[in-house]
Amino acid sequence: IIDGLTPLGMPSMRQDGIAKRPSEVELFAGTILKKAKKYGLPAPTNQYLYDQVQVIEATY
Repeated sequence: IIDGLTPLGMPSMRQDGIAKRPSEVELFAGTILKKAKKYGLPAPTNQYLYDQVQVIEATY
């Protein structure tokens, strides 16, 4: 599978950003943040990345 990948390929979230479409950040990072809050666990890196994507998407 790896050998068939092109170096020019991009993850779907990057493709969303280029096309100025809402990403799946809520589905992925949002779910993690809700679970972390529910169980009282810190998720600072996830929170930072989630916040940064929100800032970027607010400019669309």
